[in-house]
Amino acid sequence: MTESVELTQPPRHAALWRFVRNCVSGGLASACYFAVYLPLKHFTPLSQTAADNVGLIVGAVAQFVGCRYFVFRARAGSLPKQAAGFALAELFTLLLNIAVLWIMRALLPAAIGEHDLLALASTFLVFAVFSYPVWHLVFKR
Repeated sequence: MTESVELTQPPRHAALWRFVRNCVSGGLASACYFAVYLPLKHFTPLSQTAADNVGLIVGAVAQFVGCRYFVFRARAGSLPKQAAGFALAELFTLLLNIAVLWIMRALLPAAIGEHDLLALASTFLVFAVFSYPVWHLVFKR
């Protein structure tokens, strides 16, 4: 009886591998963003804001697909519910990214606060503390 219980438990490193899969998925979503944004910005009459928004939408769709099918393997869940939950989580993520970056720039010395890597650090902080945990709820099996 004990053996069957142990066999049904997820491997000890399942959470680590899920996080690694999420980093891969996020990297591919970022690549999708840039693959759309850069040509639109440089080779079309669209404004930078319009090109950025189209790229962000494509990147978010890629992230959703990656999370649903690759990261959390939640194919059996309700697609409309997952999409709505993901969209809501992404809206809050955007607001948190703006707030955290603003706070970090206000609290840190100007030499650090104006560095481009601060945006990357604040975005990762929001991802690790908010987005990734919330996505566990969105894609719960």
